[in-house]
Order: sequence, then structure tokens, then C-alpha cells
Amino acid sequence: MLLKKPLSLALLAAGCCLSATPLLAAPVLLSQTFQLSNSLDRNSVSLNFDLGSFLSGQGYGSQDILAGSATLHGYSDAQYGAATPTAYSGYQVTGQTSHQAQYSYYVPDTYNCGWWGSSSCGNGHTQSVQYGIQDINSTHFRDIKHEDLVADSMKLLIGASSATDLAETRSASIGSYGAAQFEGTVCRGVDTRGNCSYDHRYAQQRDTYSAIYGALDTSLSFDAAALLDARSDGILGVGFEANAGQFKLSSISFDVMVEKAAAVPEPASLLLAGTALAGLVFTTRRRRPTPGSDK
Repeated sequence: MLLKKPLSLALLAAGCCLSATPLLAAPVLLSQTFQLSNSLDRNSVSLNFDLGSFLSGQGYGSQDILAGSATLHGYSDAQYGAATPTAYSGYQVTGQTSHQAQYSYYVPDTYNCGWWGSSSCGNGHTQSVQYGIQDINSTHFRDIKHEDLVADSMKLLIGASSATDLAETRSASIGSYGAAQFEGTVCRGVDTRGNCSYDHRYAQQRDTYSAIYGALDTSLSFDAAALLDARSDGILGVGFEANAGQFKLSSISFDVMVEKAAAVPEPASLLLAGTALAGLVFTTRRRRPTPGSDK
């Protein structure tokens, strides 16, 4: 019974001092997204992202970062350059028309040419006759090409690492031909009466579109250089490049694994804990009964 009180006091003292050392918390995954509006066209840009302020609001510091990754989203629109006309095709018959032509012939005049004679006898006149001639309409065609066939490339750079994504969606469309533009009329043949059959010529064109476009998405884990950068002051530098083509940045998301750093006991706490344990051992030895004595 004499051991209980000193032992309890010693354990109480030890417990008091050792309880100042916190237990390690489990790692926690935190996410933050930044909206972007940058447009890149075969150039690059560098941006800094404040992860430290976000972590501070969650009760962590930048030094608590264990690992992290970034996911970048962008979009490549079709961006057509100058239109390129193709060569005209040959003329094709696209319709028929007709026109009125005429020819003339001489008609002798037999009036007053009787047996008694006349001064006008033997004279005549010219007679005109109209008739229809078949004509044609012919048209030649061409395309006005609008193209963006560059596979736009988005590159993400963090620390000493990089990741790339390419636009891969392809599209092609053909518009309708516009109104026929009159170019002129040519004679395509002369009949026995000296009249032409005409060819009325026209031109038509249409727009065609071909493009490579689409969403751009890429992810990258923090390497040692990125972790050092983020832990130093909570500010992480990120680079973006358009190695080919053009696109717009939409957003970047960071997933950061954090864990509270282990708290190291202070020297004074260690001294108190050691003193309490030493007192426990001393009390135990002092109260140990001798052989043959009453308990």
C-alpha cells in the first residue's frame, strides 16, 4: 500500500511532462484552383501562384507540404489565316437559254410586169425572217480554303519538369456556292446564216474550312525543385509555353498533400520527464520490504 501514492505521483508527473509532445496527424490532401485568361500564340509566360495563403487558411504552413501536383486546362480554337483560293475548274454546262436571230433574203417584185410593161418591173425587196438559236450557260468553280492545320501544343513547366498536350480534334466543312458572277459571252459556233450560238459564262466559289482544335489538358507532379520552391515561401512559379500554334489557358488546379511537422519536446520538458522517472525508480527501491520483515 505504501507504493501507491509515490507511484501515482511519479506517473502523474511523468504524464504531465510527456503530454506536451503532440501526436502526429495523418496527411491531408488539399486542393486549390486558379482561373486563367491568358492567350498564348507561339510564345511563353510565367506566373506565380500563392499556395501559402491558402494553406494558412487551412491551418497549415508551406513547410508542411509533403507532395503536390498541378493540372492545367486550356482550349485551342480554330484560328484561320489568310484565305487561299484554289484554281478554277473547267467550264461546265449549267443551263440553256435561247435568243432570237434573223436572216434576210431578196424577193423580186413582179408587180406591174404584165404584157404592157412598167418602169418598176424587175425591182424587188429584201425580206427578213426571225428564228430562235439555242444558247448555253456554262460555269466554272473554285474553293476558297480556310485552314488551321497546326496541332497546337501546350506545355506546362514546374520546377525542373514539364508536360505537354496536343490538340487532336479535326474538323472539315464545306459551304454553299455563292451567287454566280457573270463573266461574259462568247460565240461558240456560227450557223449557215452567219448567226452565233452563244455561251454565257459565269463563275462561282465557295468557302471550305479545315482545322485542328480542341481541349488541352496536362498534369505534372512536383519534383524536388518544385517542392523546394513551394516550401520556401509558399509561392510556386509555373511556366506555360505554346511551342506550336495558339491556345487559351482556362484554369490550373493544385493538389497538395500536407502533414503537420512533428513537434520535438523542449529540453526542459525532457528534464522534467527524466526527473519524474528517476523519482519513480528511487521510491520503488526505497519501499521494497526486506526478507523476514512484515509486509
